[in-house]
Amino acid sequence: MRKYKVNRKEPVKMPSKETIEKYKDFPRLRHEYDSYVKRPKKPLYKDKKMFWFILLILLLTYLIVQSVNDKKEEEESNTKSGQTIDGDKSD
Repeated sequence: MRKYKVNRKEPVKMPSKETIEKYKDFPRLRHEYDSYVKRPKKPLYKDKKMFWFILLILLLTYLIVQSVNDKKEEEESNTKSGQTIDGDKSD
């Protein structure tokens, strides 16, 4: 644990009025705060990377759904015709 030394005998050093006025630029402070905290609001259709990413996700989802539907239809047609997946007839 560090030991800190508090000097209570010395007078408190305060900045001068000119120094205080120099740093009272609130519009600049607000601008800097906004630039650090808020992210830019760009619509998804204008952001090329995000647009292609969403398009890729939608395409993959569509292909997966189509594949699952094809397998279900194939299984239904096999069960209606009395065949198993191996092609044998079940008795």
